[in-house]
Amino acid sequence: MPHLTKVSACAIAFTALCAVSVASCKKNDRKKTSAAEWIEHPSSGKTEGQTITFAPLGVKFAIPDTLYVYKKCGEASHSPEGDHGWVPIITCHSQSGGGGDAFSDGDEEDGEEDPFAESDVEEATGVEDINVTFYVTRKTRPLDERAVQWFESQFKQSGLSVDEISFQHDFQKKSGIYAKLHVTDGSTPTREIVQFMFPRNDVVFIARMEYPFGDKRSIEQDWKYILWNFDWIEG
Repeated sequence: MPHLTKVSACAIAFTALCAVSVASCKKNDRKKTSAAEWIEHPSSGKTEGQTITFAPLGVKFAIPDTLYVYKKCGEASHSPEGDHGWVPIITCHSQSGGGGDAFSDGDEEDGEEDPFAESDVEEATGVEDINVTFYVTRKTRPLDERAVQWFESQFKQSGLSVDEISFQHDFQKKSGIYAKLHVTDGSTPTREIVQFMFPRNDVVFIARMEYPFGDKRSIEQDWKYILWNFDWIEG
């Protein structure tokens, strides 16, 4: 397939998931959960210390103390994105190219620097700023073991190369469909997309990140830590 820009790569990935988009939802008379209502009328979360709670969604996010790549996490704008209509909840940015480190253990006040943070700044210089974002949308089809093949087919039809896709029964305390996808220029991967879709009642949460293929930063470690910290509210 022809070379794709970052924007077109995003569009392809989102198009492949139109089955779990707000735009494809059909109106029905069933009572909506508070999470589905939140999608239509998003409200700010409640912040206590380092934890952001979204009671209507039944989720909370504990901002990690230490990350290697994604230096700043916080509440997203909640403006639906694109034709798919996914609503962002939380986002974490790498702030590459000299961005500040939002995670400090206090050593910098004494004139000492975190050796990991220092190496990341050097490594990230001139590298694309990337992010991990959690979205929520209405659920329009089951997301279970039987849905894996269907999603794989949708990704391929949209021009993406499927490196890995599977149903995870317990992935960072959640159950859903995990996919690692490649945008290619001919047969050569140019970008990598990692996405995890996990349903709850009548909504679907999507954790998503995209970065240049072969990026050597500690992206996978941060991804697992961030996904672990996005959790259900007990009770």
